[in-house]
Amino acid sequence: MARPQAPRGHGRRRVIDAAVELFGEHGVTGTSLQMIADHLGVTKAAVYYQFHAKEDIVLAVLEEALVDLRAFITAAETEPSPDEAARAALRGLVDLMIGHRQVVAALMRDPEVERIMATHDDLNSLIGRLTALLLGPAPDLRRRIAVSVVGAGIAQAGIDPLLADVDDETLRAELLELGPSMLLRT
Repeated sequence: MARPQAPRGHGRRRVIDAAVELFGEHGVTGTSLQMIADHLGVTKAAVYYQFHAKEDIVLAVLEEALVDLRAFITAAETEPSPDEAARAALRGLVDLMIGHRQVVAALMRDPEVERIMATHDDLNSLIGRLTALLLGPAPDLRRRIAVSVVGAGIAQAGIDPLLADVDDETLRAELLELGPSMLLRT
């Protein structure tokens, strides 16, 4: 009798899901491939079969968020005015954080993730495009500070234990009210 096999891609998904859970508990730096294997009840070789290095797992964890990031940036760049583009980018950023709260929490502020991201040209290009949308043309000091505060605040709101009891829709609504009030002068 043939051994039952998981659907194609199922092993990769299991590794990614286990990695996100362990990254959330131990950080990327503190999580080894052996820990992921142990968590899944498989051998380290089975994890290596799916991913050749921990960096590949981190990039796979980020991939879905990168697809969403690229989509909302591209859409925001088609808006007719800089303020409308900034609003669309802000909405996209909030939705990205809300949709990927667990991933943001697992990866934020980890030195190994920062190193991996720094060498990822596509990600750096997207972040540059997002920043340009939020800044708008010829940003003054206030706008530059507001972009920094709003960007960091959105990310922090997604992982803040004091906000763990806030449901996604409420958090989204509050961030979309607060963000533009700081970012855009009316």
